[in-house]
Amino acid sequence: MKNLFTILFILIGAPSILAQAEFTTWGNMTGIRVDNQLMEFNSSLVLMKSNWDNAWITRKEGQDIDFKRNQGIKTFSYQMDSINWKQTISDVKEGKANIKVEFSSPDSLYLNGAFFRIELPEEFGKETQFDFRTPSSLSSNDLSGNLDGLYNAPTEGLVVSVPSREFVIDFKHQTKVIIRKNSEGFYQLNFEIASGEISPKKNYSNTFSIKATGEIDNSIVELKVFPQQEGKKFDGIGGNFRLQNPETDPQVIDYSLKNLRVAWSRVEMPWREWHPDASKDPIEEARKGNLDPKVEAAMEMAQRLDKKGIPVILAAWFAPRWAIIGEPSSGLDMNGNRGNLLNLQKKEKIYNSLTSYIKYLKQEYGVETVMFSFNEADLGIDVRQTEEDHNEMIKELGAYFRENGLKTEFLLGDTADANGWDFTTTASTDPQSRPYIGGVSFHSWRGWTDENLLKWYDISNRVDKPLFIGEGSIDAGAWRYPQILEEPTYALDEIDVYLKILNKAQPLTILQWQLTADYSPMSGGGIFGNTEEELHPTQRFFNLQQLGNTPKGLYALPITTSNDAITAAAYGDKEKGVYAIHLVNKGATRKVTITGLPKEVSKMKVFLTNKEKSNELTDTLSVRNGSITLQLQGAGFTSLVTE
Repeated sequence: MKNLFTILFILIGAPSILAQAEFTTWGNMTGIRVDNQLMEFNSSLVLMKSNWDNAWITRKEGQDIDFKRNQGIKTFSYQMDSINWKQTISDVKEGKANIKVEFSSPDSLYLNGAFFRIELPEEFGKETQFDFRTPSSLSSNDLSGNLDGLYNAPTEGLVVSVPSREFVIDFKHQTKVIIRKNSEGFYQLNFEIASGEISPKKNYSNTFSIKATGEIDNSIVELKVFPQQEGKKFDGIGGNFRLQNPETDPQVIDYSLKNLRVAWSRVEMPWREWHPDASKDPIEEARKGNLDPKVEAAMEMAQRLDKKGIPVILAAWFAPRWAIIGEPSSGLDMNGNRGNLLNLQKKEKIYNSLTSYIKYLKQEYGVETVMFSFNEADLGIDVRQTEEDHNEMIKELGAYFRENGLKTEFLLGDTADANGWDFTTTASTDPQSRPYIGGVSFHSWRGWTDENLLKWYDISNRVDKPLFIGEGSIDAGAWRYPQILEEPTYALDEIDVYLKILNKAQPLTILQWQLTADYSPMSGGGIFGNTEEELHPTQRFFNLQQLGNTPKGLYALPITTSNDAITAAAYGDKEKGVYAIHLVNKGATRKVTITGLPKEVSKMKVFLTNKEKSNELTDTLSVRNGSITLQLQGAGFTSLVTE
């Protein structure tokens, strides 16, 4: 029988405006904000059956998660293999959180330890001081190996400090603390919850608090923009409109199209429902009145967007059963693959079927599909292709589109994340495929390293076509725990990633996943079961609105910053004299000076979105000699736009 663990983490108290415990979407704490300054650390749950190297550690996409919010209390529920546990987070007062951990197992088992771990940042180096309530005190030089730890003993509390920062940890009862160093030499504090023989159905618990204090970095940050070096155009934000929730999607779509400037759209091609029977002509069936409701809804959605002047990209998820090899896939197969390969022995039938959908959409709904792709074919969500298959389809089906009078081009890549750039190599270097490529795409769920983003920038240059972020957001699993989407931390992290992508990769648009009830930037109105509140926009929506208000067609401009706490993206058009600068400040409120603006720019409007402000015009500032200075709010998204 599998062992089942139940662990409850509770940070008890009332939220504070000046302090906020921050955490990842999978529940690991990243620190505590004080006056918007994040006092950083990383927490995790560690379960060790044998040794540290083989311990289970909570991580992104490493366990099933649920998340709930209730009056400022944040509760994570987890399943990691056969392990179930909960973590509940809230703030007590400025810089302090109380944590309760409960651990239980329905079966007896032996554990080397179950721990709550805090991993300290790099600044806790040689100057780190550890002061224990029992024993009294020791420094980093006094720590010595003991039971696989630099320090391994019970204590009632400890203070960990360096000159610039301090964490005070108090336990309700004496707790074994094991201090180790990770592979990079950073300190890990492991607070034991249970170890040894674990009795079935027995509750093991501990309660402790963490208080963070330290220097607030409000030093002046200098940024410089280079308006003469115009890069790629930015049309604005786009949206995905894959219809999955007939009761709640329409209200979100209506609100989004009314209150956002949507520059591009991506709509599902329900290919499986369009052509389920290979022996029948899908166009003839549709004209007989046998159009599947899902197909009809998708086509009407495309038509609505097209009539508003929003270009439509089609993406296919599921293929008809006749078009795939084997049985329809569900999850990973024995070889670790997802999705289904297309049966290329039926290539001609497949090409004709896909073409028939696009032709019918054009003939009956008046929609000229700009581009087509299989969604995340590199990963197999849900059609899987090899790099070579991807290339062959682009040049063969692209030619077939032309023969049938269609202008539709291909969206190269459309990969599951930024790591998948190599999926495009063959097609992007094949001269026979190049004429049929209309754009390049990746999804922003993972892999936003500078190296990867520059790869996508280079691919866009190689094929001389714009880059699209086909699905924009940061946690693909958030549909399982959708209340995380309402967290200020998620909103700030998401827009921070967007600015990084805009700065490094220079996409034409970021198509938000989604502008429907799925992963929605809206809340209430029955979305994900929230019937207690009226439909309303969240902080994420106002981030999109603020970014989307960038005047269309401006060019990406280089912008530098003297502090990595500020993420920046700049746009301008020297002929029009129009400029927009977007800033995410993940640190404390501070003064910022921006230089390099053209001297003819005289004033800029300042807009702010954070926990309290919603794309609010907060000021209009003068620009003098190409320089502007402002007080940049901490933990917020600020935009400056010329009048």
